[in-house]
Amino acid sequence: MTTGVSGRRVLHALWGAALETARQLVHSSPRGEPMSRVLFQVVHFPKPEHREDMLAAMSVIREASAHIEGLDEIGAFEEADGSRIVAISVWASPEAMAAGAQELFASVADLPLDQWETRPYESATLTQVA
Repeated sequence: MTTGVSGRRVLHALWGAALETARQLVHSSPRGEPMSRVLFQVVHFPKPEHREDMLAAMSVIREASAHIEGLDEIGAFEEADGSRIVAISVWASPEAMAAGAQELFASVADLPLDQWETRPYESATLTQVA
């Protein structure tokens, strides 16, 4: 398996999880209220020798995000010891996330993100409640 295929599999899994959550959010609201913004976060656990690679990938995603409509905010944050990098994106709505996330993830689809980590990433999609 090539690193491009491996990277695409990781991004396909991320995109699939984000899209499925966005689809569910569009069709349901916990309190019957209009849906608001959505936060998507991914926690990466980089191997020390790939910390810089992972941070560079976060920069590529940020650059690719400049023109994506409905993406209100994007960024990456790091644990002081470098053991975790948390990537976040805040979307105007579940529909905006469903429309823009694939393009965002495609910007790093050929990178071997799974090979750069000490363990599998963790992701969550959350709706704004306050």
